[in-house]
Formats: sequence, structure tokens, C-alpha cells
Amino acid sequence: MKINIVKTGVTVCMSLLMVSVTGCLDEQAPGTYYTFTGETVSDFLTNREDYFSSFIEVLKRARLWGEMRTYGEYTCLAPTNDAFDIFLAEKHLSSVSELTDKQCDTIARTHLMANAFYLADVVEGALPYPNMLDRYLIYTCDSTIESGENKVIYKINRATTILERDDTLQNGVMHIVDRVIQPSNSLLPDVMKEDSTISLFYEALIATGLSDSLSKHMDLNYVEPGEDSCTTGYFRGNATSGEREYKVWPAKRYFKYTAFVETNDVFRANGINNLDDLAAYAKQIYDESYPNDASLYDEDYTNRKNPLNRFISYHLLPYGLNYNDMNITEPRIVSNCARPADIDMEDFYETLAPHTIIRISTPHYRGNSHPFINRKGAPKNVQVRGARVLSMTEGYMDQTALNGQYHYIDDIISYSRETRENTLNTRIRIACGTLSPDFVNSGARTRPIGSTRIATCFKAGFLENFTYKEDVPVVFRNLGGNSYLCYYGNELVLEGIYDVTIKLPSVPTGATYEVRLTYYAEDGRGVSQIYLNDSPCGIPLDLRLTGSNPKVGWKSDTELGDEETIEAYDHAMHNRGLMKGIDSYQLNVTHRESEHMLRKILVTEYMEPEKDYYLRIRQLLDNDKTTFQMENIEIVPKSIFSGIVPEDRH
Repeated sequence: MKINIVKTGVTVCMSLLMVSVTGCLDEQAPGTYYTFTGETVSDFLTNREDYFSSFIEVLKRARLWGEMRTYGEYTCLAPTNDAFDIFLAEKHLSSVSELTDKQCDTIARTHLMANAFYLADVVEGALPYPNMLDRYLIYTCDSTIESGENKVIYKINRATTILERDDTLQNGVMHIVDRVIQPSNSLLPDVMKEDSTISLFYEALIATGLSDSLSKHMDLNYVEPGEDSCTTGYFRGNATSGEREYKVWPAKRYFKYTAFVETNDVFRANGINNLDDLAAYAKQIYDESYPNDASLYDEDYTNRKNPLNRFISYHLLPYGLNYNDMNITEPRIVSNCARPADIDMEDFYETLAPHTIIRISTPHYRGNSHPFINRKGAPKNVQVRGARVLSMTEGYMDQTALNGQYHYIDDIISYSRETRENTLNTRIRIACGTLSPDFVNSGARTRPIGSTRIATCFKAGFLENFTYKEDVPVVFRNLGGNSYLCYYGNELVLEGIYDVTIKLPSVPTGATYEVRLTYYAEDGRGVSQIYLNDSPCGIPLDLRLTGSNPKVGWKSDTELGDEETIEAYDHAMHNRGLMKGIDSYQLNVTHRESEHMLRKILVTEYMEPEKDYYLRIRQLLDNDKTTFQMENIEIVPKSIFSGIVPEDRH
């Protein structure tokens, strides 16, 4: 298809965007946009009514046409009339007039986002903003042969081709597509059922009854806080730090899930051809991992201690993770803040298997940027490869559902004894954004940074793993990687006279661990008593004291000089229950070089793998203007913090 577009007397012929590349989406170069500021979204469509009359009618019936004529920042994926002809034929309709108003509203909101972005800036995976139905669309590429050359075609949700992209308008950005986008309204198990390449995994999902665990979508007990609270928000300022932003609350609470799935081919390569084979494989793994439960639950696949049940549930997460946000891999954070040559960007998540964790790492070393599950070792010294998560382009069909998505993996994963004792025998650094599935499922963790800063708050009783009273704001801030030193650009803030309890992820094995808290010290913070399972973690923590305060005793490596002196000082500081920040995250300076970034050793004690642990954080000052702030929590086994090889500074 070719569309001749006339703009201010200049004819611009825009044809199907096909760029010959070898690396597909990761080869795109931003900054090469067609720029034009003379039209709004409505002007653009009206001036080309021969191509977009059907979409115009849909927007008008959805009562969104007025918004397309006014000031704002929108992204529009505009289907052509040809696209609507195909869509209507599939519905056995002859014209748009036969659609209901509700159908028009759904179509319109599917193709509109309330934020502007260029596709040339987007990497493979979910688009950076949800559409007006609060659904993320998936961006992939395909290839074809044209005149003997390999050409790349960019797609939305695999079925819709982008014909033209990145026209800058007065109130947004326009992209043109060849099909009406129809995201699945099925729940995750129903979408997986349609994929014949994962039929064995799906059979096991049904046999264990775990499909029921993936069947929630929206919390019907959640009461919307009110339009002002969800849209405009309430001003939040801190006179000491200069922070200025608006607090908003999610309008709805969603349940979302991620499934990591072996294909039938992966199972066959490991001698697994049917459900009996898979059950036998699971028994071999989990009888060794949980010897006290061996052979006790083999006949009941629905029992949570059954080996097959444990195997499948370990593949399931209560987080809705798109391919490109399993780890925070926003380009400006990777390029400006992370030091990927030293350490993989990684996160630890709880799975639906009780008392288990999974490690997801995205190396950014020598061009590799694929996520891996249960990988161990820095990029230069990989000890355990783990299973690679296949990109959406490598998949066979649309893997997205109303309440999550599934991802193919290229090897079998399990919570085996080897995984627990070796792969996860590591410093478990839990970013604040993974402490609750609600931080991810609400979009708070990846909320794009705009001209107006927005922080996300959560109602008491509707933030998983957190317990607190309604009048204590729990604020999640996504600050990006351009102007804040925060780990992965995220931080968690407790405000007022707070008393908050946080459930920690489980440890993989019984051992002695250090539990550490990473925080940014500055004036305006509070003084907190912290408890682990109701036992006080030493004296109260004064978050107002920066490293230069004599009570902290922080000195820079430059001031200390040689490596021997630095190591001795680190050891002495550790004995006082404090540590410098890490050297693998930076903004102008690394965390280690900043006197504001500190780690507090809360407790050193033996922890059990099947026991729940909770951190309670209580404000001691009678001052509701102070705050508690955290970056991450580290749970570190003695084999790392006091091992033969000293713990690295990453």
C-alpha cells in the first residue's frame, strides 16, 4: 500500500517501511523522524478521509473525536479503510454503522494511547504505554524477501503490519496500520490452549488444577479512589530534597500473570514425550529437592506438594511481565546508570510454587540483551547459563492474554537442589519494584517519565505483601535514569507516621543470611525502628545521617587511597553494621562513591526456606512530614558475605 500525503503544499510519498537489517528491532536508530506540526490527529485523518473515513466514524461514535482535535499528547495507530473492510468481512458486517457504540468504543480505545512516542525508539516487546483500554500491545518484526533482498516488517500483536510510522502532529504521533487490532479477551490458560507447540505443558497445567490460579483478572472488591485521585492526582513536594510530583492511585486493581513455558520440542529433547514422562521427571527433581515429601503426594497432581504441581507452579509468576520489562532495561538506564560489563541486570521474583524464587537476568554485554532464567555469573564469567527467554519475534503466535502472557524458554527450569544450592547461592538483591506484584501489575514500576512527574500510591489492603493503615501513604516512584541515583530509577517511600510490614521473598536453603537495606540518606527522612518477625533489628535507623556524619563514618575510596586500606575500612564499616553502596549503578558517580547511598545490615541470622519472614518499619518521630525511603533489600548467604572469595562490590 502507498499513501500520498499532502502537507502544506508538499507531497510526501510514504510507502511501507521495510528496513534491511540483520538484528531486527534492536538495529533501529532513533532520531530519524518525519517532523510536521501543522495538524492534529483529527486534521491528519480528515485531510485523508479517503483512507480513514471508517476510523473517523468509529472515533466519533466512541465520543473521542473531540479529544483528537484538542491539545494533548496521543499516539494513534490508525487502521485504513481497507483494514476495516477486512475486519467487517470477518464479522459478517457490511459497514461501520452496523457496529454497536460499545464495539466502536473498544476499537477506538484499542488504537489510542494517551502518551506520544515514536516507534523508531521502541525495542522489541510491549509498547512503552498502554492503550486507552489499559492494555499493552506487543511490537515485533517479521521478514520477507523482496527483489531478492531480506526486508523487515514491523508488526503489532503479530497480525497487524505497520504501514507508515512516526508522523509528528501538534497533539501526538501518528502510525498507520493495515489491520484493525484485536487483542485477545481470553484469560491466559485459554490463550495457551490454542498453541499446539506447548500442548504438553498445557495438559500438565490442567491436570494440576493450576489453570484456576491464572484465571483472575480484576479485583472486584477494589473501589476506585475517585477521578481526581486517579488522573490529576495530589501534589507531593519535599522542601529539603526539592522533589516535586503528583501522587495518583490506580483506578483499578488488576491481577496479571506470566508463564515461562517449555515447548514440546524442548521436552522431547530431554526425553519427555507425554504427561507420565513429565510427572516422572518432576518426581526425580523434587523428591531430591524436598526429601521429606518424597512419594507422599505422587497420586494427587492438585496437591501443592506434588512434584508435577511444584514443577508447573514454579513456571508461573503473579506478575504481568512483558518481554522487555522482566528486568528494568530502559535504554537510558542501561546506557547512563548500569554497568553491564560488571554485572547482569537482574531481579528476583516469587513464583506460584510456595516459598520459591526465580532469578531473571538480562546481560547487556557484547550485544546480548536476552533475558535468562536462573543464570549465574557476571557476563564475563558465566557459571550457569540458565534458560533463555525467547523474544516475541521468535514465538509462533500471539502470546498475550487479558490477564498476562506466556513466554517460550529454550531449556527446562525447576527448583531443583542444584538450583537452590548453587544457582541461587548468591546475593539476592530484591529491587523495591518487585516486592509486590501490584507495583508491576499497576504499571507503577515502568511508568514513563513525562514533563509532569507522577508517583503511584496504593490503598491499604490492596498492595500484596504489604500491611499498613489507610492513612499511611505508600508511594512508589519511577524516576528514570537521567537525574536520580535511585537503583533502576525506582524507589519506595513511606510517608507520615508510618508503621508498615513487608513480606520478604523466601530464601532458597536453610543458612545464615545477612538482611540488608539500601537507602538514600538526607535531611527530611525519618528515624525508624525496623523489626524482622517482630524482633528489633538493633537500634533505630536514622535516615537523616549521610555518610559524612561521624556516626556513619563514611570515607570515599579516593580519600582512603590504596586497595588494602579500602578493604580494611570496608571491613570496619561492616562490623558497625553499615556498608557503602554498590559500584555497579551510577549517575555521575556510583552508589559506592555517594555518601548518601548506604546499606544497613539489619540482621544476621539463620533463615529457613519454608518459613515466612516479614520486615516491619515503624516511624519513631512525632512528625508526619518525614519519610522513609528504600532502594532494595539484599538477602545474602554467609557463603557470599563471609566466603573464601570476598564478596564483590557490584
